[in-house]
Amino acid sequence: MTHNKYFFSGRMMAIRQKPEGGNTKQEFVPEDSPQPGPREKDVLPLASTVDAFGANAYNLNPMLLEVIRMSDLFWDLAEVTTFEKVIDEIYFNVKYATPWEPGTHNVHRATGMQSAVRGVSSAGSAGTSYIYLLKLFIMRLTRQQIKMMLDHPDSPYIRCLGFLYLRIALSDGYKELWTWFEPYLEDPEEFNIDGTPQTKTTMGQYVIRLLTDQDYFGDRLPRIPVLVQRNIDAKLKLLSEGKLNEDGAAAESPATTDVSERWTESKERIKRKRAEIEMLEEKVRGLRDRIREKEAELRRPPVRG
Repeated sequence: MTHNKYFFSGRMMAIRQKPEGGNTKQEFVPEDSPQPGPREKDVLPLASTVDAFGANAYNLNPMLLEVIRMSDLFWDLAEVTTFEKVIDEIYFNVKYATPWEPGTHNVHRATGMQSAVRGVSSAGSAGTSYIYLLKLFIMRLTRQQIKMMLDHPDSPYIRCLGFLYLRIALSDGYKELWTWFEPYLEDPEEFNIDGTPQTKTTMGQYVIRLLTDQDYFGDRLPRIPVLVQRNIDAKLKLLSEGKLNEDGAAAESPATTDVSERWTESKERIKRKRAEIEMLEEKVRGLRDRIREKEAELRRPPVRG
C-alpha cells in the first residue's frame, strides 16, 4: 500500500507516542489460579536494549525496527492478543524468514520529493516474519511457548521465528543459547529461507548458521560474547568430528578410553592380589597357632606313671 506524506508524518508521530503500535504483552494466568495458561514466572528474560527515544528495541537493527513500526501490519496486529492466534497468523501469512521483504532491501531505490513515504522506502520493506517477531517480543513469551514454536510440526517458519526470538533477544549474554539450539543441530526438515529454491536448507543447517554467522540477509545479528562464541565453536567442531556426546559433553578419545580401561584392569588385579594375600596371611596365622600349641606341649613336664 502506498501512503502520502500526511500519513507518513502522522504515523511517525504515532510511533513516538506509541512505539509498540498498541501491541501489549499477553495476558498471564494468576499464579494462584488452577486454570491452565501462560504464567509470568515462566517468561524468558529478553535483552533490555532501547532505541534513541527510550522505547524497547529488543536488540533489533534501529533502521529495521523503525520500518517495522511504520508498517500497517504491525499496527493491525494490536487486535491479535493471544499467542495461539499469533501462531495461526504466522502459519497463514509468513512464507520466508528474512528481515526484509525479498527483493526490496538495497534493490529498490525510490526517488523524488516523497521517496521516504512510498510503499518501498530507500531502506526496503520490513519482512512479514520480522513484523511478527517484534509482536512476539512485545508479548513476552514463556519458555513453554518458545519450545512449542521450535517443535512446531506444521510450518518451518514458525520454527525459524522461535530460533530468531532466541538468537536476537536472549538475555544474560546468550549463555543459554547452546542449550536451546543443540537438540536441533541435525534436524533434517527442509525449507527455503527467503522463499526461493536458491536458499533451500535444512533446519539443522539454519540453526548452525544462526550460531556462527552474524550476517543475515541484509541484517546483522547481535554479536555473541567472545567466550560464549568460542565455546559454541568448540562444541560444533567436536560434533562435526563425532566427539560430542548426546548430553553435549566432550566424548573420551580412544587414547583416554584405553588408559581408563588399563587403570580399571590394574585395580581389579590389585584387588585379587590383596584377597590372595589375606588368604595366605590367614593360613600363616593358623600355622603359627599350631606351632605355639606344639611348643607349649613340649614345655610341659612329662607325666610320671
